[in-house]
Amino acid sequence: MQPRDATPTSQNSTSELAIFLRQGGPLGSNPGSRLQCGPSSESRPPRSMDDGRSIEKHTFGMSVLESGRTGSSGSSLTRSTSQEKLKGGAETSTTTFENYGLLYKGGVLVKQPAPTSDPRDPMNLSLSRKLLAIFFLCFFGALASAAELILGALLPVFFLHYAGLDPALLAPMSDDGGGLPSNVDPIKALASLPGAPPIWKVQLLASLPVLIMGLSNLGLVPLAISVGRRPVLLACGIVAILGAIWAGESHSLGSHIAARCVQGIGAGTVESLIPFIIQDMVFVHERNTWISIVFAAQGIIIIGLGIGTPYIVVDLSWRWVYFITASLAAFFLCGVFIFLPETKWHRSRAEMNGVPRRESIIAHAPRTWRSDMALFSAPPEWRKGWTSFLDTIYTFFYPQIFFITCLNSAMMAGTFAAGYNVAAPLLTNPWSWSFYKLGLALIPILIGAVFVAFLTGFVADWTANWAAKARGKRIPENRLLNLALPTICTIIGCVLFGLSGQHIGEYHWSVFLLGLGLIAFGFLGTNTVGAVYVLECYPHLAGPALVNIASFRCLIAFVLSFRVTEWVSEFGYLDSMLIYVGIISFFTLLIPVVYKFGPAWRKRWPATHRGNDGW
Repeated sequence: MQPRDATPTSQNSTSELAIFLRQGGPLGSNPGSRLQCGPSSESRPPRSMDDGRSIEKHTFGMSVLESGRTGSSGSSLTRSTSQEKLKGGAETSTTTFENYGLLYKGGVLVKQPAPTSDPRDPMNLSLSRKLLAIFFLCFFGALASAAELILGALLPVFFLHYAGLDPALLAPMSDDGGGLPSNVDPIKALASLPGAPPIWKVQLLASLPVLIMGLSNLGLVPLAISVGRRPVLLACGIVAILGAIWAGESHSLGSHIAARCVQGIGAGTVESLIPFIIQDMVFVHERNTWISIVFAAQGIIIIGLGIGTPYIVVDLSWRWVYFITASLAAFFLCGVFIFLPETKWHRSRAEMNGVPRRESIIAHAPRTWRSDMALFSAPPEWRKGWTSFLDTIYTFFYPQIFFITCLNSAMMAGTFAAGYNVAAPLLTNPWSWSFYKLGLALIPILIGAVFVAFLTGFVADWTANWAAKARGKRIPENRLLNLALPTICTIIGCVLFGLSGQHIGEYHWSVFLLGLGLIAFGFLGTNTVGAVYVLECYPHLAGPALVNIASFRCLIAFVLSFRVTEWVSEFGYLDSMLIYVGIISFFTLLIPVVYKFGPAWRKRWPATHRGNDGW
């Protein structure tokens, strides 16, 4: 039975409420538990959500609590009859209950978070608009990071350049059938050139920006929570473009390193905000698909540029890699400005759990191009940003977040270790690749990215939803099933990469590149699944959770990989890669532990006192 005053604003919310009432019993039969969406007609004033008092009543075996916050599980209903004036003048009343995490209720898919009837709600964007916005966001993010990632694998170019030699010399030195001598370490040989900088200093071009990415995310993602995703995204995009231009114009190694760090500030924050923005726009049961497609598409774009990079380096200059990526990034940034509206939206924790907002009067302002293109859609909420920064520090040691962050760090470090050292063996006898063909070494990463889009996207969502049906409810730990394949692939890839790189005379170069592809697939897949998992564990802590992953994985990965080129020269490929095999294997063995005890840990550390509704 539906309460007399509860007039739903949409068909979806009507069916959701009807299903809930059929399962829980007619609340309207008990005056003490009556649901009101208009002004209260009772003499007793409504109790607010935060008054800390509770009155427990039992109706048809169902526990009804008139309190605002509870950390326990069970059949509990939490309601608030306090009313608030919306910007458009609508009087609303929000009814919340502690969600069981059911995937279906009465045969109807539970959409989490529950969309509102407001046309400016990012969840209500049309599919075509979402696709257009994420298309430009995806391409811009890829181009902002392209030079950062591509040139990190071309360290021999910079050894020659900063030794006063023309990097184009690499082309005739490595012509097909020739190649660098097999008994000489190419990196050591280049570092021994007169006037050449030490190995560790040149490697800072690739590794130091990773550290800067991690540090900048600690401040800039909370800033996006305060002022909105859109202004921070656009500002960081401009910073990344300016950093790329500076790098292209630099005339010393120190200036080049500084420029790449500036580029890393912008590019790293853009990459961190992409899953944050996507989770604002799509439902929980779709997130794996959307995020994995974006990451896979970015990989394809970066690899396409990487294949052409050796030709650009030899025929033009390595500087043009920066100029080309900066120009294309500027174009797609304009598309982001036009088509991607602000996605920050206030939602209660009940709405995040699939309980629709009860709105008695529809008085929403329409979505317009002017509202979509506004730089700031609401006054800054500095307290929320500061709170999110503190929550980031506090929640880093929450078991689930700590586990995913450490696993991602190990996977990222292994990927960097392989990427930094992929060029030298391919240029050496007996493989003897031409320098022009060096970009083709990225094709295995392209193949891995395609598999990521399928296996950790559509298949991962299907697996998690299947597990939810089997369990009878949706819990975040269902996502952990999708970590098995990426982690195992990375372990195998590290072994193949190290073994074939150490003994290039005994293995075909295809084994070497197969290892690289497996490592890339594992990293991208773990990145996707891990982000979705922590978002589902603590949806009200989306900002701090993503900051933890984006920031601390970069910091830890920097520590694990910033001297890996020297390690390879000193210990060899196999021993160096076995370091990452051991670390990744350790965290892989913890996946069943987190799967089993994750729900109990969430009850032990529910974080209900942290976070802000509506992040």
